[in-house]
Amino acid sequence: MATDIAAPQTAAHAVLTDPRGLVLLVNPAYKKRWHLPGGFVHEGELPSAGVAREVREELTISPQMPPAPSVIAWAPHAGDRLLMYYAAKLTPQQARGVRTNGHEIIGFQWCDQAVLEQWLHPAVAGRVRLTLQASRRGQTLFTEPRPGTER
Repeated sequence: MATDIAAPQTAAHAVLTDPRGLVLLVNPAYKKRWHLPGGFVHEGELPSAGVAREVREELTISPQMPPAPSVIAWAPHAGDRLLMYYAAKLTPQQARGVRTNGHEIIGFQWCDQAVLEQWLHPAVAGRVRLTLQASRRGQTLFTEPRPGTER
């Protein structure tokens, strides 16, 4: 029986910063653009556990992730998606310990917040900035895209 009820996929992403405030970006083998660490949440998995798992799998580090996201975004593209963004500051040791397996994630780089749009889709860059702002304020924000800007 078909319904008109949305059944969104849930993805959780980590906005990880180093002690200098640079944002960690990853180069997924399956995407054309750089992105954030993270991915889809498994059925029955809490988003906070999903983002922690993804960071461990992709980057071999286990930073302390907050229990709640700083930003929740609705992305109605390629199927409805609910995107959760968690902000965490890495220790110097964690920042030095970042590694990729070379399969799913083929590289990483540290990016100044002023040039995020050069590496990320503009909507993702905007969510990164919003995530960092909300995290500093201890907030969780919900966003919906303006028509024509979703991603």
